Amino acid sequence: MHLHLLFIFVLVPIVLADDDWEDFTNNLATDLAPLITLFGTRLTKQFLSESVDLVDNVIFALSPLGVLTTVVSVIRVCGGSSLRAFIGRAQEGPADAESELLPCVSESTAELFNDRGISRVFGRPKVLEIVAWENDTVKDGERSVEFGTLLDAVRKGAWSKKGKGLSTEDWCRFPEVGIPNLSLNKGIKRRDQRWFYCAAILGSILQTGVVVYAALTVFIFPDTFKNNGKAVSSYAFPFFIIGTTFLFVGMFFSAVIIERSSKQYYLEPNKPSNLYWLQPGDQEVGDQVFGAFLAVKEAPDFYIKSVRDRRFDGQNVKIYLTIFFTILGFIFQFIGLRGLHASVILASLGATLVMSVLRTCLRTERMGPDENKLKEDRELTAHKQQELDFFAFYLEEVESFDMITPFSGDLSPDDASLEQTDDSDKALAKHLIQTRIRLAELTSRSDDGSTVAWDDMPIRTVAHNLARTIEATMDLISSWGIDFGKSFDFPLAFECQSASPKYRTPSQITYPISISRCGDALRWRVNPHELEAILGLWTWSLYKSDKEWRTPLSRLVGLDEAEAEKVEMYLYFHKWIFRQTEAKMASLKTMDSSRRLFGFESDVFAYERDLLVVTTENDLQTMAAQDVYTRFIQSAFSQLTKLGGEVDVSVGLHGAYVAQNSRINEFVHCFESCSLGSREDALLCIIPALKYNRLLPALAAECTSIRKRTERFILENEWAEAFRLVEWICKRSVGVELEYSVYELGHLCRLALLSNDKLAQREGFKHTCRLLESDPRTDFLRAQRMPLPSNWSQSLNIQQWWQLFSKQLGWVAWHISINVPGMDWMQPELRRINIQQDLSLPPGTSLDAEETRIGVRAMQEWLTFNHIDFEREYTDTEDSLGYSWALQGGFNALIYFLLVRLVELGAECPTLIQYAFALSAKCRSDRGIQVLQRRHADIDTLNDNKASALMEVVVLGDLGAVKTLLANGANPNGNERVLDKRPLIIAAMMGYTNIVKLLILEYGAILDVTDSFGLSALYWAVSENHLDTARFLLSHGADVNRGVDGSTPLHSAITGAIADNQMEMVHLVLEHGADVNAAGENLNLPLMRAAISSNAALLRLLLDKGADVYARDEEGLTALDWARRSDCEETAAILEVAMGHSFSRQCK
Repeated sequence: MHLHLLFIFVLVPIVLADDDWEDFTNNLATDLAPLITLFGTRLTKQFLSESVDLVDNVIFALSPLGVLTTVVSVIRVCGGSSLRAFIGRAQEGPADAESELLPCVSESTAELFNDRGISRVFGRPKVLEIVAWENDTVKDGERSVEFGTLLDAVRKGAWSKKGKGLSTEDWCRFPEVGIPNLSLNKGIKRRDQRWFYCAAILGSILQTGVVVYAALTVFIFPDTFKNNGKAVSSYAFPFFIIGTTFLFVGMFFSAVIIERSSKQYYLEPNKPSNLYWLQPGDQEVGDQVFGAFLAVKEAPDFYIKSVRDRRFDGQNVKIYLTIFFTILGFIFQFIGLRGLHASVILASLGATLVMSVLRTCLRTERMGPDENKLKEDRELTAHKQQELDFFAFYLEEVESFDMITPFSGDLSPDDASLEQTDDSDKALAKHLIQTRIRLAELTSRSDDGSTVAWDDMPIRTVAHNLARTIEATMDLISSWGIDFGKSFDFPLAFECQSASPKYRTPSQITYPISISRCGDALRWRVNPHELEAILGLWTWSLYKSDKEWRTPLSRLVGLDEAEAEKVEMYLYFHKWIFRQTEAKMASLKTMDSSRRLFGFESDVFAYERDLLVVTTENDLQTMAAQDVYTRFIQSAFSQLTKLGGEVDVSVGLHGAYVAQNSRINEFVHCFESCSLGSREDALLCIIPALKYNRLLPALAAECTSIRKRTERFILENEWAEAFRLVEWICKRSVGVELEYSVYELGHLCRLALLSNDKLAQREGFKHTCRLLESDPRTDFLRAQRMPLPSNWSQSLNIQQWWQLFSKQLGWVAWHISINVPGMDWMQPELRRINIQQDLSLPPGTSLDAEETRIGVRAMQEWLTFNHIDFEREYTDTEDSLGYSWALQGGFNALIYFLLVRLVELGAECPTLIQYAFALSAKCRSDRGIQVLQRRHADIDTLNDNKASALMEVVVLGDLGAVKTLLANGANPNGNERVLDKRPLIIAAMMGYTNIVKLLILEYGAILDVTDSFGLSALYWAVSENHLDTARFLLSHGADVNRGVDGSTPLHSAITGAIADNQMEMVHLVLEHGADVNAAGENLNLPLMRAAISSNAALLRLLLDKGADVYARDEEGLTALDWARRSDCEETAAILEVAMGHSFSRQCK
């Protein structure tokens, strides 16, 4: 508008050159100038929308501009439907008028920052208003600054409402409280109120001056100021005065109506405070896209909250009067001006122009583009909408925030609750996380709907997926009966660097993430805001430090670089994890910036080392979430003693085998169903954590499920497929699993060679030769399309182990070619390979030549004859020699073949299984027993004589064999179905005190266990007069009076004393509280038996221990009667004396 007026005045000199003054004024002033006041739409709307008090209204009404716009604005804001229809706004919603004409915000109108200021928009866009105030009640470890929304600040007393009227509680219920007023508090830098008063005074002077000047031209200098050469018409000045007055009144009340259609509430801080406004980027509102913005107002004196006030709705009389005064005033003023001298019109125009410029100057000081604290990082924050993370960094003055492994640096795994709040630099990370959690809470959907949720942020989506995955995993583990209690914490370690120069070194803390049971169903719940805070801060720090994090990433295979460089991890990867994406070795030194490394790396990498990585298309947020999940599940697995579940293989793409476990599959389902990643991603997280906690299920070729598959292939005559399966496992196994898998492959070769099927024999011989010439794991690694690190070469021990295995397999193959008719065709090829036809023992073994010959022959008969030709009556001695020969020679493969054959034959003859355990125990072979148990053979299997292996070696008194069996799980109490073969009872009966001690003290055998007659171990030890054994049993609490049919250990001891004069045992049981008056069969008492034995010492011992001389049996006889009947004069005399003394005592 001002440019238009300026353009007109530029034309003035040109007009004056051609025409006189009167022509110019007639053409311009009298016709155009009065009409200018009708227009000025933008300036009028801008001033009206920012008016907040009466002074603003007065300034607006003095020498006004935009009369027509004002009238239309009043109708739009407060007019009824008829008036709005009259101006063509019948279907306009209230939000349109509010957005253009009012300073308030409402549920349908809000404000957003743009690059050049503030825009008023429709709806509820996302913009966060934060008030930070000093916390004067801070405790140790707490932050000194508290922050929240404006409503939080008012409720907590940090801010308060000025003035009277509406109570604070009612004010807090306004729905508009949560919608920021940006223009009034940040967009417009409102000048001091004195400037507004000065503007009002100047406007009044100008308005009055125009009126006075008009009066002078009419009444004082009428001849000088004529209109078209004639005196001014009599109506002109009255109309001008009336019109100017009416126009001022109308414009003033119009401004008042519009200004008071919104109500302003003023709030003031009670504590030192700062105001922040945060707006996320890439926010689409209508056709506009608004960028990220962070505005700050430090130490504000007040805050203006403007809300919609509908006090004028329905007050049609006031509206009509205001419109009437405004329009009538303009008409009267226009007619009056037309009748006055042209200079009056120019004076009025000049006053209007001056006031227009003045009104604009009052509001020209506005927020500039430099106010955006996000300006430099705007593109980076918009990448993944991480404005909240930037804001947290800004508030806490943090430079970087990284998650580190809890096991690196000075942090220990047990340091899971390291609060570290003594020093402010160490509390920085904790406060940063708490700040980000609070920001997440403030931008989440509230119960009352007062806030707009920022739920479309990628980091929030990933955090919620992670939370659901953790909860589902905890529910799953708890369903297995694992007790985590009411809550479970897992630690995350962080390194935080302050932006302040006084903190030069980063601080490290461990922050626990708590998971707790909630609700009636006791489902596990974790705070997603906490996870969002950690993921957001961590990934923002990574993006900030290096923008290349936005490119494709690579993940370490393993928990740290130490694992990722080992060949074992590569084999685990191909056994449990590999589906489609191949792992590769990558050097950190040569890795290009487009392939960023991610995972459980430590602080300092050895850049000269090659690490095993998998390239992924996952974004950084997902990778970070997967790392957090790995650390969670690693902690959760520490509560498990074993994983359980069924282990097997499945056929994947292109017929390739894939290892699987039913419980691992359940974990993977939780992972995939919660959208945290693919199945391969899940296994990359789960398998290393299981391996670290030693919970990864063993998958060797001799596992039950694998053996069943192999047996099915053999029954279907698919020997090649059986070999492919077992070889697949051998190529991907390490340690014990490799050893047993290779032994099983050798056993499969032996089965194929002994088969009656020629194709099976050929297939078995092919794989035998392959094993004799090279090992399958080395062949597998060499077949990979990548250079192998030097540290992947086999150790000397592994090479020696392979050589020894090849010798054993070659020995078996050679003797099969000799002992099995029709198999000599193998010999030329075996000679070419240069196999050893005989296996020799190392020096210093205990077997002589004859024993060696017998043992070798026994082993050959077991291993190199098929079951059809196997006709031998095995002897324990020969087989023991064969076992000892193999054991002393380190021929573990032969022992494995032997024991597996016994187990296979034991399916039809269980005696052989018991025999295999006994044989291994006698040879002190823990490995042999473990082989049998891995084949699910029962260590307590009974032979034809109903004796277990433990029972057999107990009878032999073989303490070493007993220890071997017990150490491997043999039942120290024997079989409940065979009571007469209790190990403890047999050992006590045989007097093997060391075995009795071993059973009771180390393996908890039941002390008073009884046989089929009801007799205990103590009874048999006493009966067999094993004094040391009985003494040990009694000293450990054996029941000295336990017996059957009245026969107790004391009766048994008396029997021994009578027969062999063995008094020590009687003394022993009496000293341990044996009942001296215990009645035996037919009420036969110990004293009666002693009375007829002629054993005076025994009789006196019993009497000294309180035996009852008057007790009678079923026939009514006493011990004295029995002594007399048996003509035992000595014992009778002793009893008579005893009875006399007893009678004397009774009389007394």
